[in-house]
Amino acid sequence: MWPSRVKRVLKDRWLGLCVGMWMQACGGISYAFSLYSGDLKHTLGYNQEMIDGLGSAKDIGGNVGIISGLLIDLTSAWFVLLVGGLLHFCFYFLLFLSATGRITPSYWQMCGIIMLGTNGATWFNTAVLVTWYSLRRIMRNFPADRGVVVGLLKGFIGLSGAIFTQVYTAMYAPYTGPFLLLCATVPPLVAVVSMIVIQPVEAPRRKDESDKSKFSFLYIIGIALAFYLMAVILVQDAFIVSKTVSRLFMTVMLVILLLPGLIPLSAGAHHKGYTALPTEATSVNSPGADRGAPKHSLTERKPLLQHKGSSSIDVPVRKTDRFPDKSRSLDTPSKATLKLGHDHTLLQATSTQDYWLLFFAMGCGTGSGLTAINNLAQMAESLGSRSVGAFVALVSVWNFLGRMGSGYVSEYYMKQYATPRPVFLFCVQAVMACAHLLFASSVPTMLYLASILVGLAHGAHWTLMVATSSELFGLKYFGALYNTLSISATVGSYILSVKLAGYMYDQQVASLKAAAVAAGEVLNGPIRCVGPQCFRSTFLLMACVCGMGCLALTRLIARTRKVYRDMYKVQQAKDMLAKGNSSEHSPLISSHELHEEDAPSDSPVMKGSSISDVQRHRHTAPSRLDSE
Repeated sequence: MWPSRVKRVLKDRWLGLCVGMWMQACGGISYAFSLYSGDLKHTLGYNQEMIDGLGSAKDIGGNVGIISGLLIDLTSAWFVLLVGGLLHFCFYFLLFLSATGRITPSYWQMCGIIMLGTNGATWFNTAVLVTWYSLRRIMRNFPADRGVVVGLLKGFIGLSGAIFTQVYTAMYAPYTGPFLLLCATVPPLVAVVSMIVIQPVEAPRRKDESDKSKFSFLYIIGIALAFYLMAVILVQDAFIVSKTVSRLFMTVMLVILLLPGLIPLSAGAHHKGYTALPTEATSVNSPGADRGAPKHSLTERKPLLQHKGSSSIDVPVRKTDRFPDKSRSLDTPSKATLKLGHDHTLLQATSTQDYWLLFFAMGCGTGSGLTAINNLAQMAESLGSRSVGAFVALVSVWNFLGRMGSGYVSEYYMKQYATPRPVFLFCVQAVMACAHLLFASSVPTMLYLASILVGLAHGAHWTLMVATSSELFGLKYFGALYNTLSISATVGSYILSVKLAGYMYDQQVASLKAAAVAAGEVLNGPIRCVGPQCFRSTFLLMACVCGMGCLALTRLIARTRKVYRDMYKVQQAKDMLAKGNSSEHSPLISSHELHEEDAPSDSPVMKGSSISDVQRHRHTAPSRLDSE
């Protein structure tokens, strides 16, 4: 009994999702950079521009995952997790040795150490995220709940900063050396567990009615954990809390974090049998598959709609329609050879204007957000505030809420009202601009609200970017596309952190030093910038940068609205089929065009998704191919 129950739990798709959430909760340690950046600055004798350079190196490592994105298509998720765990442990251990004075690397070596250490998180992220959404690899564990699952997985990355801040406060504060050793060891250990359970699990043929309640349970846990952490943060910031009480807070946090594991455990106790989806091999070679069809069909059958309760609806589409003739009018304003919504290679995507509009907007929003997050410690210090841990944790909590909430809200409005997802990117970019203006006000009490808005907008950017890029450019090459779009955050962070924030801060310090020397004062140590002038100009300029990102998103909205209108039509047709409870009564497709195989679609916007396309293909004779 027990071996079979354990086997069912290990093969349950919900276990993979839960472990993926825990893995992601370890993948955002880079957001805790402000906890130890001040110690690095004073221990190693760095100025602000050098610290911002370390922050940019950290962002480069944490966002450039092209290699992992390419390797996961050639190897497997466990191999990517193994490489990520080794990178993370080795270089975070070197960071620990550097912070405690056991080794003395040069500045550029330190940049390399922190870059390669944080790069391990991109391997974790690629293994978890791409495993769930690469339809070509038959990783369709939750095919009807993409936006919800993206929000959960990406959300826990944002929450990891607050989780590790609580561990630091309860166990190590004010010493950052042992904390860095913890950061070096825990994520690789979780990765080892993930290597066992994150694997291809075929989705059930029929959607389990309990899925909705299970997702609600996970959302409730995530939101409860976020608000619990926020309450603990405010208590610790307002009152003097003993180590014993802090450890109690940490224990309750860990218990809440482990609660999602109840879902796969209950599945092991009360197992429901499903009819597994046929793989490509069984679909083609099974004796009963499509007996009436000729052996050498000259046409392809592509799924128009995936019916929740039964088989898919297929339309005969000629192979030449996969690459539409240039003389035809495109369904989108994009001038690329392929329509938006179809699978693009990396080269095809980068040749479109839409890709670069998304890249630029992400650089403005996430680059300025990372700049604010990396400089929280120095900004609080310049204004005389000692609530750095509170600011870091608030950013992390609202980063989580932004990631999780934006996926749910944008999915709802897209399906109900055909609202283009870039509209929500525009909204969060405007929120980010408002946060920068609050930071520029230099009022200490406003730093709390500004931290909340930065975390909310920064987290929402990442979830919306994942969903938008997969909808516009497809999922076949999603690993490479996702990791190249992530570079935009690194580029924006480097320009705004090092060349703007760090440079302007050091200019203020230089002017204070010159004034002190002119006044005949004796300097006995490094001068720190104190006052609102230290970062005010930086944040005003970053608010303007976010305004430029909003202009780019306005253009992207105009270019992609037809894609989302077609997706809306598909969703309406699916709802009509669901009400009829039978695909044989579809008002769009005649009965002889139905096909019993549940073939996977090649992109989030299914080929032939336009209603006009459906009507055209309905009357297409499948007897021969058109000549080129």
